[in-house]
Amino acid sequence: MVEKTLQSFDQVNEWADFITFLAKLLKVRPSCHSSPKDSSDMENLKCLQGYPQFQVIPHKLTVAKRLSQCLNPALPTGVHQRALDVYTHILTTIGPESLRRDLPAWSSGLFPFFQYAATSVKPIVLGIYERFYLPLQESLRPATKAFILALLPGLEEETGEFFEKVAALLDRVSGTVSPSFFFQNVWLVLVTAPNSRIPALNYLSRRLPRMESSDDEGVAQIVGKDIGLMVRGFAAALEDPQILVQRGILDLLTTTLKLDSVAFKSTQLSDQILLMRAVTGVVLRRDLSLSRRLYTWLLGPSDSSDLQISHLKEHGLDLLRQALKLEMDAQSTDSVDRQRPFKIFISLLDKWEIGGCLTEVLVLDAFEALRSSLRPGDDHDEDMKLLMTGNMLFEIIDPFLMWKQIYIAVRDTITGTGPSESIALARFIVHTFRLHDEEVQKLHAPFVAFGILDLVEISTQSPSAFSSSHKLKSAIDLTIDLLHEIAPKFFDSDDSTSASLSSPHDPEPTPPHLGLSLASGLYGATDMKTASLPETEGRELLTSAFSTALRLAETCSKALASGPTSDLEGGASELLLSTLSIIASLAEATTHSTVPIEIEWRPEEWTDALVRCLEVAPARPAAFAVQAAIVKGVLTIAQTSTIRPGLQKNRRSLVEALTSKLLEYLQPECAPCFVESVQLLWGVEALSDCRHVESMISDRLASPDPAVRLPAFEAFGNLWRFTEDAQLPGLVLRTPMFMMLDSLKAEDLSTRRAGEAWMRCSLKSYLRILDPLLFTLLDPAVKHHPTTLVVAGVHLPSLVYRTTFDQARVHHVLDDLLSLARFGGQGFIRIAKGSFLKHTLDPAFRERVRASELETYTYLDGLVAILVRFLRAEPSSELVTSLGPLNHHIHSVVAELLQVILSRGESEVAGLKAIEAALTSRLFVCVHRSELDLQNKLLHVLHSVVHAVGGTSSKRHHKSGGGGGGSDDPTGALEDAVDAQPLELSHDEMFVRVVSDAVSTQHNNAVIHHWIDFLLMTIPQFRRALHSIVFPLIDCLVARLRALVLDFQRTYTVPRTVGAASSEATDAEYTVLMNALERLLLIAVSEALAAAPDDEAPRPTERVLSESTGSGVGGGLLGYMTGVLGSSEMEPSPVSEESKTKQAALGRLRDAVNLLLFSWDVTSTLEAVSGEDPTSSQTYFLGRVKIRARKALERIYKASPSDVLDDVVVCWDKSRFGPAPESGSKVFAMLDILAPSPLTVVSMLCEKLGSKASALPDKNKSPFAASDDVAFAFFEAYLDRIDGAMAVQVWSACLVFVRDFLGNMSTSKPYIFACLRCFTTLSEKVSQTSALEDRRMRRDLQETFIRLVDTSIQLAGRAVEQGGWLRRTIDVNGGASAGDTDSIMSSGKADTDDAEDEKRPIITVPAAATNQAAEITDFLARRVLADFRRFLIDTDKTVAVCSNMVYYIVNPSFKTRSKTFDIEPAVFDLLTEMAKNPATLKAWRTQVGDAFSDNRFFNAPPSSHAKWKPLVQALMASDKERLVELTAKISTVSSANIFTNRELESLSRALSLRRLTYTIFTGDKNRFLTQLPIIQEKLVDLLRSNVGDMVHAEVYLCLRVLFCRIGNHHLAGLWPVILTELLRLFESLVDQTVPDGSDLLQLVLSACKFLDLTLVLQTEEFQIHEWMFVTDTVDAIYPPEPWLPQAIMDRLGEVLAAPNRRNGATAPVDDPALSQWASSKPRPRQPLLTTKRIDSISDLEPFFSSVSLASYENVYHSGGRVDVAAIERELEKELFDGVEV
Repeated sequence: MVEKTLQSFDQVNEWADFITFLAKLLKVRPSCHSSPKDSSDMENLKCLQGYPQFQVIPHKLTVAKRLSQCLNPALPTGVHQRALDVYTHILTTIGPESLRRDLPAWSSGLFPFFQYAATSVKPIVLGIYERFYLPLQESLRPATKAFILALLPGLEEETGEFFEKVAALLDRVSGTVSPSFFFQNVWLVLVTAPNSRIPALNYLSRRLPRMESSDDEGVAQIVGKDIGLMVRGFAAALEDPQILVQRGILDLLTTTLKLDSVAFKSTQLSDQILLMRAVTGVVLRRDLSLSRRLYTWLLGPSDSSDLQISHLKEHGLDLLRQALKLEMDAQSTDSVDRQRPFKIFISLLDKWEIGGCLTEVLVLDAFEALRSSLRPGDDHDEDMKLLMTGNMLFEIIDPFLMWKQIYIAVRDTITGTGPSESIALARFIVHTFRLHDEEVQKLHAPFVAFGILDLVEISTQSPSAFSSSHKLKSAIDLTIDLLHEIAPKFFDSDDSTSASLSSPHDPEPTPPHLGLSLASGLYGATDMKTASLPETEGRELLTSAFSTALRLAETCSKALASGPTSDLEGGASELLLSTLSIIASLAEATTHSTVPIEIEWRPEEWTDALVRCLEVAPARPAAFAVQAAIVKGVLTIAQTSTIRPGLQKNRRSLVEALTSKLLEYLQPECAPCFVESVQLLWGVEALSDCRHVESMISDRLASPDPAVRLPAFEAFGNLWRFTEDAQLPGLVLRTPMFMMLDSLKAEDLSTRRAGEAWMRCSLKSYLRILDPLLFTLLDPAVKHHPTTLVVAGVHLPSLVYRTTFDQARVHHVLDDLLSLARFGGQGFIRIAKGSFLKHTLDPAFRERVRASELETYTYLDGLVAILVRFLRAEPSSELVTSLGPLNHHIHSVVAELLQVILSRGESEVAGLKAIEAALTSRLFVCVHRSELDLQNKLLHVLHSVVHAVGGTSSKRHHKSGGGGGGSDDPTGALEDAVDAQPLELSHDEMFVRVVSDAVSTQHNNAVIHHWIDFLLMTIPQFRRALHSIVFPLIDCLVARLRALVLDFQRTYTVPRTVGAASSEATDAEYTVLMNALERLLLIAVSEALAAAPDDEAPRPTERVLSESTGSGVGGGLLGYMTGVLGSSEMEPSPVSEESKTKQAALGRLRDAVNLLLFSWDVTSTLEAVSGEDPTSSQTYFLGRVKIRARKALERIYKASPSDVLDDVVVCWDKSRFGPAPESGSKVFAMLDILAPSPLTVVSMLCEKLGSKASALPDKNKSPFAASDDVAFAFFEAYLDRIDGAMAVQVWSACLVFVRDFLGNMSTSKPYIFACLRCFTTLSEKVSQTSALEDRRMRRDLQETFIRLVDTSIQLAGRAVEQGGWLRRTIDVNGGASAGDTDSIMSSGKADTDDAEDEKRPIITVPAAATNQAAEITDFLARRVLADFRRFLIDTDKTVAVCSNMVYYIVNPSFKTRSKTFDIEPAVFDLLTEMAKNPATLKAWRTQVGDAFSDNRFFNAPPSSHAKWKPLVQALMASDKERLVELTAKISTVSSANIFTNRELESLSRALSLRRLTYTIFTGDKNRFLTQLPIIQEKLVDLLRSNVGDMVHAEVYLCLRVLFCRIGNHHLAGLWPVILTELLRLFESLVDQTVPDGSDLLQLVLSACKFLDLTLVLQTEEFQIHEWMFVTDTVDAIYPPEPWLPQAIMDRLGEVLAAPNRRNGATAPVDDPALSQWASSKPRPRQPLLTTKRIDSISDLEPFFSSVSLASYENVYHSGGRVDVAAIERELEKELFDGVEV
């Protein structure tokens, strides 16, 4: 019986059994002699040879499967021969008609066998093909591609035994199905079958006709309708890794598909580009044979270079450019793909006929693509590789061709006929690549630079030229860039492009626009040999360029002068800026020329044009860049000595115009321009031999008009301030200096105020003024002769004047000295006392000092000596009349001056309270009315009054500082104070109000320095009035300083070129305000700390409570216990006044520290933005502000280090969550300055946090200190910043700190995890040093570390046990609550102020604890487990700790009752880290194995794959037999127990198979190759057994995974079974319906997905069977007429679509959405079926109807690429049934 014989195949054990089986199958006799009457009888037919008259084979699919298995290549030849005998008998018996019907079944074994058949067997196979298949004629059409694939192995060797016979057989196939259809299938073979390309090319080289037809139809008859398919076949072969394949396809191209052929030109442009891209890629192989064939195809058959170039330009150059340009612009992310087109371009340059032409059309596109590819933020290494390739291209390209294209592109841009990006591209080339080639430096760079300059100058003659000034400016910038690349010696007359024939003594005039004429002559030629250039020197080019640049600057200046003032910020100003820059560069170049250059220009007219441009707009920061550039340009020309005619220097009008504009920029609103303006002013001063600048300033200072005089004071003050001492401003600007000193005693209040402001803000150094004043006093004409005076009988030594001198001048100088001393005060005394006269920078003054014998004197001593001389001097009796009157005035001034120098205080004055009150009131009025002139005088008087009151009173205020009450007035004049004292304000409140308003009011800024000085001098008198005066003043100063810093930030954040904002803020204002704040703060802190009792710990006030809720010992895991205490027990005790004062002082200290850190942050950020330009005002101001903030913080820290550290911690906490997290690093930088030794900081932190280990409160803790979790976080971050050496130094302190916590577990449990984090960070630092070699340190580290880890694990475990893994506190409404208190590691904070929440009943499961459990688990996974190896901890201890982790953390989380088996990511990370250490296998293996065996495992979402993959991999790697055991658990036999639930049994079997599938899926490629036979056997048994449709669906899922994880050539033995089962399943769908919602429906879906995957992968093993399921030929897209589909999927589509058509529905194939593959851009192949379940078989109708078309289009457009990532995602979705949240 046939059935019995087929069953005997299962008992085959060796190859001889195969022959026995085949013999039985062929020769078995029938058991009955009756003929079959119907189908049931036919099934009972049990013989093959017994009844040859019957043409039906029973069990044909099974017979075909067994025969295919007998043709396995591993079996002997005898088995193959006997199997072929059976095939021959069967095919003879059934006849052609049955063969047409059952062609898939009988061909599944014959088609793949020919390539493996032995030499003796191949004739038999060819005989079967020829005898049975060729007669099928058109019926063979669906299998044409498979038949070609079956025969092509016979054509691999052209000298092979069967080559001619196979070729003849293919010829007959071609004739049978038509040549065009046949060749189209050959193109498909080239696309999809790499191993068949060589035999296919062997056949095509002999049989493919030459496509020389003159029309498209003739070509279509040869290659078919779709020539693009042929192009893709050629392209696929050209990209083959085998050189033989590439060589063969190139030979085919040069003979059949030439560039100028009709066939090639008839293809679409996209196909031509595709082929060109593929064909040019062969040059990367660097094979001469390939390159030679490529050149022949591109250049044609001619040997003439001219003809080759002509052929390329006519037929292929544009196509070649497009292909390379498209690939360059593709912006691929792969490094190799990004470099590929550039390397092709480089390789093609080796062939000049191609490289020259290609360079002209592609060079700019190549560098533009390179510029676009070098994107900011990309991988630096990848960019460097691409840049190296671009540099290689730049070096190899012909410089003439490249610079020719650059010049032409820039020229077209300037003239308006080209794109605007050309200039930017040219600048990119100049900036990116080195122009070191001599030809470039001496020819191309100067010609292009000066040619562009001439073009720009010509273009500005047009009225509308400045509308496009942006591109003209860019062109000028390009010229400057090129000029920097030219060697300086090029412009020397001895080094030029060619020798000049003209005599240097008789120079010819340089023609205009010489650069343009030379560039046009050079780049207008085809090459350098044909270029006709005049003899030119570099000096002539420089002369012409200089003239052009000067004319251009004059033109731009005139345009600006005639336009609106806003143009100084527009395009014309930018062009002028660039032009002046190039003038500076050219002027520098002239210094290298030995001969002066003659320029055609008119200096006076040129400077007048620039001066008019200066006068067109007022001075403002936005216009400074242009106007400063104009001044620099004039100075540059004036300083250039090699220009003829030169610029006249001693022109007063020019100097006045430049000086006038620069003085305008020294006004307060132009503060960002001060430094540059002063530097330019000194440059202008050098333009003339006369002192024009000094004269101009003096005239303005002496002007009667205040609108002229007062701005002159401001300007001179800034000029004086920003002038260096070495420039001797006191000598050069002597007259304005004396005028400034005179202004101190001027009657005009505005003038006096301006002079005083100059003294305080701009003086910079008293020595600058002392030198010229003392120089006058030491005049040799002033001679003092000693004498003796007798007065009332007393003889007094004295001095006498015996000759006359300029007494008025001396009086004037002394008067100025008095003014200087009065306003200088202690600063003047200190400087004069600390400086010696002999160190003066003025040599003339030094000589007079030496003559007066004052060399060893300081300035103060010398001044006193001089004053004493004048005081003692009297005119002789003969000169009393002439010298006497004025001498009295001199004495008066000397006396006052000595009084100022020697005075120590004021005498007591009656009615001081009344005077103080009146002055305070008047000052208040002046402040608010902006009356600035009177304030200074009033402040001096008020200071004297306050000082006198303080000197006469024992205590000005009470110690508490509460009310501001003072001592009684000794004169009894206290009643006078009532008239001037406001009723609503006390004395102290009025004082604070006046000072605060004066400091805070913006219009009072001009006298703020006076107020601060007054405050600094008077505040010691108010040191006891903390609450009433000191604290409010501190708040005021902090607010004012913060506003000032914000003003700096606003002013200097925007670059000046964009348009800087006006600002009056300078470093001086910040410095004086900070002086006051620092003084007040130190007084407040010292007084408050001295007042607070030592035995009373500070208690938080209401303000403190609102800012630090939740911190303290009550947090952490035990935080929720604080609610047990009653409210009465928690009420705070009354706080003393002294404690309140201390808290208030610490609050102000915190505000000040915040301000200083903010100042440091802002100035550091702005300095980083501005760069390191030391000449800019921005750098000057910010640097001084930063230094002052640093000094202030250092002094405050020195006074109260602990409290400052608390405030630094708070600031750090705010910065790390703020908009600029990098500010946190700046906080650490400042802390390093305050405490350079980390040991100091660590000790303070340990002392602060160490109190948590005990129950005692920290008495010294600031109420404004950060919470405990923030403090620990700061401690950890600080330890992370120190290096290994410092870590060793702080080790002992930290070890004691941690052990204190471990020794007091009852109170320190909430802080153990924080200690673990800090200790781990420190230990990691220590482990990087050699200190770990010390046994004791290593033992201490290991023991402490393990204790901390174990304790943290237990804490996390208890939290999990209390509330479940990560379950928050649940209220009655179902919402989540944050818990009662705040844990030290909790991410959230409890809202303790919410009254409603307090009333809700709470289930006491603290979220803080479970949150901490998650943090602990995450930290264990990320840091701790890795540190076990780093800290050299023993394996046994590591395993013990890991076991605890599993017991306390992993086990509870795995005991979840969730249906989705959702495990927290932190637990996965923990297990993954454990799995990396093989020694910990025993700790986690059981838990992971049990979880993998859980039925809920696959209910997780697909994203779980990434978490489970490493665990399953490690689990399987730990035991090689585990996969075998897993496979053995899959039962293929149903249980014999009649009570077994078959559905549950099937489900269990499916889950077991799913586990096997997932295990294979987690492995790498060919990971389970050794277990493949066992897996194959199990899958075959399951397919053969009746285990249910659900299990069979899982089998197909397993097959999909196998095809992705195992090399397909290892799976060849599965194909007979797979094909049989697929054909049986799909054939059954034609005749029967599938119930909706059944398991069979899911089986069909699973089988379709498997088929979909094989169509995507397109393995060569499947391609020979593909035709059975889908139409794999061009018939899928171009079906013939009439067309009847033969593939099973097409037939199923017709069957399922028929009811829809009857119902009037549109066929899915006609849906435009299904034809998207043809129109979409090329993309990798992806699976079509992505749905997980279907409800009806009709859901698959679109797939059945369109799968053939989609598969063909995917092959057509994908270029052989497969979207592996999409396949992996789909498999993940199939394996896991959960839904992503």
